[in-house]
Amino acid sequence: MFAALGRFVYKRRRIIVLVWTVAFVAGLVATAHVPGELKGGGFTNPTTPSQEAQKVMQERLGFGPARLTIVFSSPSLDARSPAFQARVKSALAGIDRKALPKLLAVQTAASTGDTGFISEDGHATFAVLSFDASTEQVQRMIPTVRARLAPTGLTTYLTGDPAVYADIERISAEDLRTAETYNLPIAIIVLVLIFGTLVAAALPVIGGGMAVTVTLGMFWVLAQFLDISVFAMNVATLLGLAVGIDYSLFMVGRFREELSAGHTVAEAVEITVEHAGRSIFFSGLTVVVGLLGLVAIPFMSMRSMGLGGALVVIFSVLAALTLLPALLGMLGPRVDRLRVIGRSGNQGAFWSRWSDWVMHHPVPVLIGTLIVVLLFAWPVAHIEREIPGATALPQRSESRQGYDILQSRFDASALSPIYVLATWSGDTGALQPANLPGLFEYGKRLAAMPGVARVTSVATLPGIDTPEATARFWRAVQGPAGSGQQPAGVSLPGLLQGLLGAQQRTAALRLRSLTTAPGTALFQVVPKDVPSSVEAQDLAVRISAQRPPEGMTVLVGGTSMTVHDFVHTLYERFPRIIFFVVCVTAVVLLLLLRSVILPIKAVVMNVLSLLAGYGAVVWIFQDGHLEWLFNFKSSGAIDAELPVILFCTVFGVSMDYEVFLLTRMREAWNETGDNLRAVTFGLARTGRIVTSAALIIVVVGGSFAFTSILVTKAIGVGLAVAVALDASVIRILMVPAVMRLLGRWNWWIPGWLDRRLPRIE
Repeated sequence: MFAALGRFVYKRRRIIVLVWTVAFVAGLVATAHVPGELKGGGFTNPTTPSQEAQKVMQERLGFGPARLTIVFSSPSLDARSPAFQARVKSALAGIDRKALPKLLAVQTAASTGDTGFISEDGHATFAVLSFDASTEQVQRMIPTVRARLAPTGLTTYLTGDPAVYADIERISAEDLRTAETYNLPIAIIVLVLIFGTLVAAALPVIGGGMAVTVTLGMFWVLAQFLDISVFAMNVATLLGLAVGIDYSLFMVGRFREELSAGHTVAEAVEITVEHAGRSIFFSGLTVVVGLLGLVAIPFMSMRSMGLGGALVVIFSVLAALTLLPALLGMLGPRVDRLRVIGRSGNQGAFWSRWSDWVMHHPVPVLIGTLIVVLLFAWPVAHIEREIPGATALPQRSESRQGYDILQSRFDASALSPIYVLATWSGDTGALQPANLPGLFEYGKRLAAMPGVARVTSVATLPGIDTPEATARFWRAVQGPAGSGQQPAGVSLPGLLQGLLGAQQRTAALRLRSLTTAPGTALFQVVPKDVPSSVEAQDLAVRISAQRPPEGMTVLVGGTSMTVHDFVHTLYERFPRIIFFVVCVTAVVLLLLLRSVILPIKAVVMNVLSLLAGYGAVVWIFQDGHLEWLFNFKSSGAIDAELPVILFCTVFGVSMDYEVFLLTRMREAWNETGDNLRAVTFGLARTGRIVTSAALIIVVVGGSFAFTSILVTKAIGVGLAVAVALDASVIRILMVPAVMRLLGRWNWWIPGWLDRRLPRIE
């Protein structure tokens, strides 16, 4: 099949190059519009408990589905002073429903009387804009909000999810341009060192560039029908440049080898596609299988990265199997034109000697390499995970600066409480005698739970210890309908510090209007720990397990529960993804290598590479080492999706090298039946090209480590470290050592299985 494909491509080489050129131009035009079509976020699922709670709060209490926060600060003015509040009012004067029809309400310290709106140092405050619109819709309104903000001398920052996602979208596009600017020249330099000629070095860059551009163009098409995360763009570019250049590198290397062996150009193209092309096809298949594991996760961000990564690998394989052979067929011996550096005539001698040395010392080599890998992997033992948000952004971005002010100068836990929503059938209110005792008792149980700082609701008031006293209090503050009422859709960002003084009645009525509705009462539980912490997540889970009030149903939402739902869903499915990817990869290798032992060995080797990449990510991005080098600030955890993404990418990419190494060894085994000669031949023929290909991925992954988005940095570092260790330690030391110890068992397959397996030659 692959030989026939090689013959077909050679005969139709000019048409194939023309088709790819047209696709490249179309992709280039579409790519310019891609960033505006992609979406931020994607870390929630409507079916999770936290999102069900959010939906009911939206329907019954009018909580806006999206909020934008504007932080105001001054180094000298007191945020409690009339002068400061007057400036805030002036700044917000142009933000109304006329300019922003989806705006529900604007909350400030002045409009609410809530001291939670004032920073602990007294020099900052914030306003909360609630919208009856999705986060993506509010994200598109940010330019309007900025334009309507009047300058008042206060320093202002826009933050909250819509602002964070807008910054991620903008900075991701900048990162992409920066990475491409540095990646391609560095890749060409490395390829020139590998091949020695400019023409041969340019071909892999053309193949990788074509694959990435066409994929990004496809993103624009898919975005018209699907929600695609902005993170998919950078992941696709990173993977596309890495594997696209790698696959093209293998094709060019094999073509030159066949030309050197005396074959004609047509024969060289056919043999290259037959052997290197087959290896690329099955290598790409293993990478695509890994990435498709992400598509099974019910979060838009993960599905997008899996889909985008799989698409770019598919186009990389197609380019390697069609575009590259067509270009090689057109160039022929001219592939060695424009020589820059000389090339040794005995390239395999070093690798032959290396393989001989390893095979004479297999046990020490195996033990030494295993120790090195485990040293890289040990930080995984204390991994901590979080959902990416503003902390994924560089500290120079506006939404990150606003977020940092809210976290450092305000009560962060009070700004993101755990929402506990009690509902019951019928239209009776929370303060009715049939409901208030049960709500009071439930609120007391919540307040007594370990890890709870305080609870705010109409049934849990400061200094009131019985349901009868609570009922008397509410009878005392009842006034004419509408007194102290706030507009529907307003959410309470701070917590009521006390119902005292002249504002007692207004504060009480406001609390009632925001947290109760017929058949509904809301408890706001402030955790003692940071809302996204493991402790706060555990508290949210324990609250959901509490016995609800008699005759009522309880839903739990808020940041802590959202983070838990994301992490729980992700890692509940992760073992199934691992099982699927490992099994399918093993079957593919079984078909390709016709061995039972080698697929198992390949999986084990890949797991070791993966653990090393995990360890590097935890050591750097969680533990905070090398912050100065990669220009970031550690939050003490890594993004929860990183282990899954790295598994689905690194596992497949590392398998590329195993496939190329073992297929050449299999060729030699089929010819000689000698394990030592097969291993020596395979390593001699592929050692240089495999390490060169790994160097390309290390360069590409390493360059993404210096981009601005933390998720992209971590993926780049994890991929670069895993591949570097894989190529320098595992493939050229551990693999030959293990194969020397296994001997003929490397190639063992039961006769009955060999007869039943289809032959793919």
